[in-house]
Amino acid sequence: MTRFQANRDMILKVESELCPKIRKRLYMEKMAYKRWLACWAGHTKFEVKNGLESFTVDLAKSKCSCRKWDITSIPCAHAISCIFFNREDAEKYVHPCYKRTTYIACYEPIIDPINGQNMWTPSGLPPVQPSIKRRPLGRPKKKRAQELDEPRNHRKNRELGISKQCKACGKFGHSRRSCKG
Repeated sequence: MTRFQANRDMILKVESELCPKIRKRLYMEKMAYKRWLACWAGHTKFEVKNGLESFTVDLAKSKCSCRKWDITSIPCAHAISCIFFNREDAEKYVHPCYKRTTYIACYEPIIDPINGQNMWTPSGLPPVQPSIKRRPLGRPKKKRAQELDEPRNHRKNRELGISKQCKACGKFGHSRRSCKG
């Protein structure tokens, strides 16, 4: 185990308000923030740059133009760059659904057990049957999807002036089967 891995594991084991997997994911984003340079634009808006790449971040609305923060509700590397620019803690910007208190509150109520199926009172209705699966008659079609500029059938080929070419002699107008030469 390298010194970096031992240091990372020690940091991740520190008791936190966040769940362990979310804390690990946030840690990985914190490692990636170093490439990004946050430029304050006003109030809580920032422009984050790395060479030619640029993203806009709004800390008040918890939005980043890369949309990773919007989707996961965990600050992305661009947002963490702005958070550290303001000298704030990144855990403050993680959505409350990822916190331990929320997790404990969800699983705190006891789920009462129920009796087995043999103890249920009959309802008197007929049992529910699965729906009948209906298949169309005949063999499934194997026709491939054609391109837009591709002619639909051979008759149209002849209408367009394209005639058959013989595979034996290479002349147009007949096929190998009716070839005389």
